Amino acid sequence: MPTTVAFNPLLPEVQQDPYGYYKKMRDEAPLAFIEPLGAWGIFRYEDVSNTFRHPEIFSAKDFITNAFGEFDPVPEVPSIIALDPPDHTRLRRLANKAFLPGAIRAMEPTVQKVIDKLLDEVQAKGGEFDFVHEYAAFIPVGVTAALLGVEDELARGDFKRWTMDLLKAPSRGVLPQDELDRMHQSVAELREYFTKQIEYRRKNPGTDLVSALVKAEEENQTLTAAEVLSLVTLLQFGGSETPSHLITTTLHQLFTHPEALASVRADAGRAITAVDETLRLISPVNFVFQTAVQDVEYADATIPSGSLVFSYISSANRDERVFDDPDVFDMERAASPKHLSFAQGAHYCIGAPLGRMMCAKAVSSALERFPNLRPLEANPEWMPSFWVRGFNRYLVAP
Repeated sequence: MPTTVAFNPLLPEVQQDPYGYYKKMRDEAPLAFIEPLGAWGIFRYEDVSNTFRHPEIFSAKDFITNAFGEFDPVPEVPSIIALDPPDHTRLRRLANKAFLPGAIRAMEPTVQKVIDKLLDEVQAKGGEFDFVHEYAAFIPVGVTAALLGVEDELARGDFKRWTMDLLKAPSRGVLPQDELDRMHQSVAELREYFTKQIEYRRKNPGTDLVSALVKAEEENQTLTAAEVLSLVTLLQFGGSETPSHLITTTLHQLFTHPEALASVRADAGRAITAVDETLRLISPVNFVFQTAVQDVEYADATIPSGSLVFSYISSANRDERVFDDPDVFDMERAASPKHLSFAQGAHYCIGAPLGRMMCAKAVSSALERFPNLRPLEANPEWMPSFWVRGFNRYLVAP
């Protein structure tokens, strides 16, 4: 059996600062059964990377079930994130058509337009503002909505509500019934809206992401309407929560490292380097969950077939066996080895290029618009979450 080390990620003190606990797990219990979560935790870089490289052993098949449960908007087809090769390969090749480098470059004006509009609104209000809830939180939702062809008025209203309700699904077991009823309604409305959009874009293609997915073709194969709907809802879910946290934590890291801040102010292109280092140091997602599809012998223990496995990317990204001075924010850090915040292999995040570009533009544009932007909180409070890593709020002054 693995060494028993007390680790409870549900405790507030762990959620506020988990990295010392991760180090202890890497050193003393790199594989551990986490009783409060009923899952096996893996904590070292090479071991976490191994789970991504071997989906035939550590499967993603239960991801949507664990994340959405009864709130899965498209239960009739398996989501791309819950498929393993070879079934995953066809969908991935088709979906990639919408995320080629040329497609990402074509999205840049749309991204910048969303960011500039939000900065205009913040500037018009004047005075200090909450960087999380008045700026960063609206960028991914606004960008995703714009790329999907959603009207701006709907994006700020129903689309935002649908997204926020879908993001509650992982906590469905502790929510009151009236809230669950609202979530069911939101999922139904979201599905109805995008079903109509997909039908419309098949007949009236545009430059939006829905049209790109509808037009995607590989070896005479195309995506079905249900597959497009599944991809769209996944992009809405995955692209709406974590990027907002990454934008804010990147700014916080720059504020706490004046030389890095000065380099980004002098060269906006450096913002993407700051985003990448923040992704390594403070991944917006602490772990990914997988399912062991066979007994796995590891570290003098056996992970039984069917077990839930949490691969702790936030721990792997600070593994001193791989990274020099892993707890230090360093924009000059060598590019290799890569952080695992976008996963690896077949399930490498399909939206990673878009996410990096969007977050870098959000940070550099805010610094350019407000040359004297400064923080009003030295130690912002982290969200009470064992899965997502982000600030509750971050007060700044222009």
